[in-house]
Amino acid sequence: MQIRAGERLRLTMSGAGNRIIVSLNTFAVTEPAVEGLDPSRDGFTYDVTSWLRPGQNILTVVLIGSTAMPPFRLVAERAGRSLLLLDETEFLPAATPWRLWATTIELSSTIRPA
Repeated sequence: MQIRAGERLRLTMSGAGNRIIVSLNTFAVTEPAVEGLDPSRDGFTYDVTSWLRPGQNILTVVLIGSTAMPPFRLVAERAGRSLLLLDETEFLPAATPWRLWATTIELSSTIRPA
């Protein structure tokens, strides 16, 4: 996924409860999972633009335990357009107690060659 400097990146998550950890670079996005907060704080949009740095950024999702209802969904949006959709129902079943998913987000520089 690629965005240009000056564009805003928003992550919208639902179904996180307290069994999902989402991070961008080293910043935790899912407070309920990280801090043990009430899972009713689920289903939120977070502007993560300030956490991006020029070049490659790593978006990581760790799903702990089996699929729950509602299933976890993450949408990455730029200017109201969806760049990425991660839907837990599309994952293959796994015998492990957790699943890891990661992708890169490329932030292009504002400097243009002369």
